[in-house]
Amino acid sequence: MDAVELPATALVEFLESAAFAEMLDPEDERSASRDARSRRAEVVDVVNAIDANAGRRFVDRERAGEVIIGGLRGGGLGVRPTVVDAVLDLLRPVGVAAPGAPNPVPLEVQSVLGVYIYALVDPRDASVFYVGAGRGNRVHQHARAALAGVTPDAGEVVGDAESPAVWTATEERIRDIDADGFGVEHWILRHGDDVVDSAETLAAYVRQFTVEFADLVRLPLTNNASSGAIQLDEMVLQYAAPLAPPLPEPCVLVKVDDSARPDAGAEQIYEWARGGWRAGPHRTVPDLPVLVFADDIVRAVHRVDYWEAYQDADGNLDPKRWVYTGSPDAELEARYVGTSLREVRERRGGKWNHNGWHPYGQV
Repeated sequence: MDAVELPATALVEFLESAAFAEMLDPEDERSASRDARSRRAEVVDVVNAIDANAGRRFVDRERAGEVIIGGLRGGGLGVRPTVVDAVLDLLRPVGVAAPGAPNPVPLEVQSVLGVYIYALVDPRDASVFYVGAGRGNRVHQHARAALAGVTPDAGEVVGDAESPAVWTATEERIRDIDADGFGVEHWILRHGDDVVDSAETLAAYVRQFTVEFADLVRLPLTNNASSGAIQLDEMVLQYAAPLAPPLPEPCVLVKVDDSARPDAGAEQIYEWARGGWRAGPHRTVPDLPVLVFADDIVRAVHRVDYWEAYQDADGNLDPKRWVYTGSPDAELEARYVGTSLREVRERRGGKWNHNGWHPYGQV
C-alpha cells in the first residue's frame, strides 16, 4: 500500500524554502499581525516539529498534518497556512506493507531460506525492534501470534527461545504498528543451512546484526540477496510468484530495476517508468498498456494517454526517444501486479533487452 514519508532531508529542504524566508521577514504582510516574540515562537515550533519527525511515515497526508503540525501554537497564533502547506509538500509517497497478520511463508521460499537470521522492522521510522534466528515460518510467527492468535511452532525456533517478557514486548510493538495502519517489515539478513553451525555462531550472528541494524537508516536496505539483506516479501515474489496470465496484445513491458525497491510508491514507479524510450510504432496504439517489471515481477501497469518527445537535461529534443503520460490501470494491475514474467523471458531467449524496452504483440 502507499503511505507518505517526511524525508530525512526535510529540515534542510524547508530551511531553503520561500515559506521559511517568509517567516523570517518582518515586513511580509502575513507577518504583520505577529510581534517579534510570536514570529520566533512560530519558527521554533515548526523547525522542531520537522526535525522531530524527519524520516517518519504516515498512512496519509492528513495524519501527517495532525502529527507534525497539529497542536503547534506558533506563539499563540497558530502556524500560518502557507507554512503548513510548505511542510506537507515535503511529504513523498512511499510503498509500505499493509496491516494485518501475514500469510504463512510459502514452502518454496522456506526451502530456499533453510536456517536464517531475520529482523523485524518498524516501518514508521525504520527502526529494528527484534533480531532472531529460525527456520520455516519463524519470521512470521511474531506477527501471526500478535494479530491472529496463531500458536507459534517451537520446532521452527533456532537457538534459545526468547523470554516471555521479550515475546510480550514484541507482540505489543507489532499491535501498535498495526493500529497505526502499517504492517511490520520482515527482513532476512542471512539465509542458508550453513548460516548456523553451532549455538555460539548463532549467538554471535544475532549480536552482530542487533548492533549493525541499530545504526542503519532505510537507504542501505535493498532487495539484493548478494548484500546479505533482503525483504521477505521480495523473496516471496522472486521464488513463489504465480506466472502472469496471458498478456494483453499489443502491450509493452518496461524493465525498471528501481521499481523493486521496498519503499517504491506508485507515483515514483510511474515517474521512473515513463521514458525516454525508443517507442517505435507502439506509441501509435491507443491506450497502450505498459507493464512495469523488475526481477521478472510485474510491479505496475499503466495506460498511455499520449507521448511527447524526450528532452535531455539541457532541453534538447531527441526525435528517437519518447516519454509517455498516462495513469495506472486498476483492472490490469489487479490481474498482473505480483505475477512473474519468467516464461515470457524464457520465450525471448532467457534474457531481457539491455535498454529495458520490450514490445509485445504485433502493431
